[in-house]
Amino acid sequence: MITREDLETMTSRDLHDRAIGTAKAEDDLDWLWHLLRSIPRAEDEVGDLEDSGMDMLRTVSAINGYARADRDLPDTLRLEYVDYLLEHL
Repeated sequence: MITREDLETMTSRDLHDRAIGTAKAEDDLDWLWHLLRSIPRAEDEVGDLEDSGMDMLRTVSAINGYARADRDLPDTLRLEYVDYLLEHL
């Protein structure tokens, strides 16, 4: 079983990749949408999931796009990744 301490030793980029991969594997669009809305620049732009027309692929793509544009974003979302992985691993 993975612990918080195990996750805390991982880089933010590795946490991002692992959390996104886990959410995709579990088809957890709700959490991915929550994560997307946690991105400061995206918060006002994305609206509601039901009205957005977004699916798993588009949501992951949007999150990864923001992460590529802002290299500090995985650090900003680090706690979100750790908490999610602790619940799902």
